[in-house]
Amino acid sequence: MVGSVWLAAIYIGGWIVAMRIFGFFWKRRQIVIKDAQSWFPENEARANYIALLQQTEPEASEAQLKAALMRRAMEVVKRILSMREDKPLLSGLVKQGVIDDDTWLEFTASEKELEYEIREIMEEADTFKEGWGHTILQSASEMVMHERAKVTEKEEAVRKQEEEKNKIKAGKDAEKRKEREREQALKELLDEEAAEQKKASAAAKKKKKGKK
Repeated sequence: MVGSVWLAAIYIGGWIVAMRIFGFFWKRRQIVIKDAQSWFPENEARANYIALLQQTEPEASEAQLKAALMRRAMEVVKRILSMREDKPLLSGLVKQGVIDDDTWLEFTASEKELEYEIREIMEEADTFKEGWGHTILQSASEMVMHERAKVTEKEEAVRKQEEEKNKIKAGKDAEKRKEREREQALKELLDEEAAEQKKASAAAKKKKKGKK
């Protein structure tokens, strides 16, 4: 009987200690998550929108606020696309032990921030027009894709210009090289002719001396 009481006491005591240890590490983890740095720099589009909302002299027009909210939504879309690209690679590096858990916590904390940002944007959009919150991110996504297409098109145009410049330069360099080769060949020919004339002149003088 006494043994059973002691076993129960040991079990309860061990359970209490285990819960305290768990609580300590859980609290520490929550502090780390709270203090984790954002995966992205400051969201200027969000700050600009809030500044317009708080502007009083003069008050921002509805058109200005809608445009600022759309830019805020576009920034969210860009961050979503960036995190989709980063997550598989980052997850693999964490599993391999290449980077520490704090980096992964920063990433996941930023994912949560992004979820809150999306919710806020949708709620703000509905204050301007009912139902806009359901479509604003789709519109923002299309605008981001359009921007990226324009950037890609511009980069392609610059690349083609560089290729054309390189071709022209290569053609000029080739022409200069051919010109140098022609000049060198002409010089060698003239040198050969001069040597032949000199040789012929020396032979003529020698022959003339022999007649005397």
